[in-house]
Amino acid sequence: MPLTPEAFGRFLHWLSADDRQAASQYLSVRKKLVRFFVHKGCEDPDALFDETVDIVVGKIEECIDCTNPLGYCYGVARNVWRKHMREFKPTEPIEVDPPSLPQAGQEKEQEFRCLDRCVDKLSPEDREIVTQYHQNHGRSKIDARKTLAGDLGGPNALRVRVCRIRKTLRSCVVNCMKQSLN
Repeated sequence: MPLTPEAFGRFLHWLSADDRQAASQYLSVRKKLVRFFVHKGCEDPDALFDETVDIVVGKIEECIDCTNPLGYCYGVARNVWRKHMREFKPTEPIEVDPPSLPQAGQEKEQEFRCLDRCVDKLSPEDREIVTQYHQNHGRSKIDARKTLAGDLGGPNALRVRVCRIRKTLRSCVVNCMKQSLN
């Protein structure tokens, strides 16, 4: 149902009795709700804003004593967004044949063999760092990493060092896998 000038006037008066203040409030509400819909990833936030205002205007008699118009509008906007999401039908996913399990298992085994070879190629210090970094679980893992970070000059130094070692290992494993496929 289209918004009539009289209904829109009641909406503005609901926002504020002062005309200038009401116009300012309207622009503020519009900006915030459009931003809300954009943040939620809606394709047409302006249309959802218009729908929100239409609903609020339709219920203006019920909420005339509301002391927080923006909060009320946000509540309506959330419901409009939920309704929009229920009606939104995502495209069907493309079906891909899963790889056969034995081949995938063999590939993983080869990847582990390559990783072992690549870890063996690291310097003893780098091998020790990456091994200690990835050992343990829970609290013992945290404590081990704190100790390791203290030895290397702090947590950032540890992260940078481990990142560089991982990059070297990743490159080595990829090259190894390419060679094993040939």
